[in-house]
Amino acid sequence: MMKKFFAFVTLIFCLNFTVAFAANENYDDYGDYVDDVQKVPIAVENPVSIVDTLRLLQPNEVSALTKKIQQVEQKHQVRIGIEFLKNTHGQNIVDTANSLLDRNFLGEPNGGILLLVVMDSRKWRIATDAVMRNRISDLATEEIATSFVDKLTNGDYYGACNSYIDGVDKCLTYYETNGTPYDPSQGIDSSALIVSIITAIILSAIFRTMLISSMSNVQQATTAGEYLNRDSVKITDKNDTYLFTNVSRRRKSKSRGSSGSGRGGGGGHGGSGGSF
Repeated sequence: MMKKFFAFVTLIFCLNFTVAFAANENYDDYGDYVDDVQKVPIAVENPVSIVDTLRLLQPNEVSALTKKIQQVEQKHQVRIGIEFLKNTHGQNIVDTANSLLDRNFLGEPNGGILLLVVMDSRKWRIATDAVMRNRISDLATEEIATSFVDKLTNGDYYGACNSYIDGVDKCLTYYETNGTPYDPSQGIDSSALIVSIITAIILSAIFRTMLISSMSNVQQATTAGEYLNRDSVKITDKNDTYLFTNVSRRRKSKSRGSSGSGRGGGGGHGGSGGSF
């Protein structure tokens, strides 16, 4: 009887030891699994493309514009930014735009571009870095601006941003196709321009002829003397009297470079700006 009891106790002890060992082994495996999970890199969200602390855009508009920007960025390997600011705290808008561009919208091989809108002064600025400036010239940024300035004036900020993105895409596509920056003057058809000039000359000649023929008091003359009324003026004395000469001299001032919101910028930046 004692042998059976001792054997039963021994069996229970062995079972408990086995279960404890297995549990400890599983716990160690779980700990290794946790460590492996923690070593997996956390996915980083896409960088911010639109900064709108003034909430001029609706959340769904920001989402749609961000998606559109990311598509253009992936297409051309560039960074595109839009920022709305209340003011620049007294700083020149050119310097502010260049600083924001360098801080928030660089890192791609083909450069970065930023549209900055300052609400209190109602000014805008397109800033490009040195790489982007080779693809989108200062003249091209002015052309892009013509598509959105009126919309900014009318408070259509979503439409203005859309037009800006489309303009950037158009200019970059042109550069990648032709190897040179987009030039607005190249968009004029030379043949159409010549036809327009010739048409204008012909119409002007016809209009002039019609006007002359409608004048009853004008007749064609063969010599200039026929236009004179010889008895209307009689000069009896000829005398020229010299009075004096007044000469004033003024030192010519040297031209100075302006730091306004026009084209260009320091440090290789480019772009253009204006008011809305």
